[in-house]
Amino acid sequence: MNLNEIAIKVKFVEESKLKAIISLNFGEFTIKGFRVMTSEYKNCKGDKLWLIPPSYRDSAGKYHPIFFAPNKDLWKELENIIWDEYQKQQEEYYKKRFDMSKESIPIIK
Repeated sequence: MNLNEIAIKVKFVEESKLKAIISLNFGEFTIKGFRVMTSEYKNCKGDKLWLIPPSYRDSAGKYHPIFFAPNKDLWKELENIIWDEYQKQQEEYYKKRFDMSKESIPIIK
């Protein structure tokens, strides 16, 4: 699988902790529901954001992953690609939404 061929769609959400919902398109398959949340800890890119894979909640209130990557190195590589695309689409979003220049965009670090 070539991770660089995955199409990443980011839908920005203007809520306090939830910042975006992400979909990954693997050719004929799409996985929806990755969430970008604020965090008190820095991610691999140095931003205080956390990427949460899709999950479901059972009747006892426990969350179970829908997407799981057993190969941690592959997950880190995919996560880096997602963060790069997130930043690129975030710049475009703020340019369109608020008619802002790149220098005045409030990027969360």
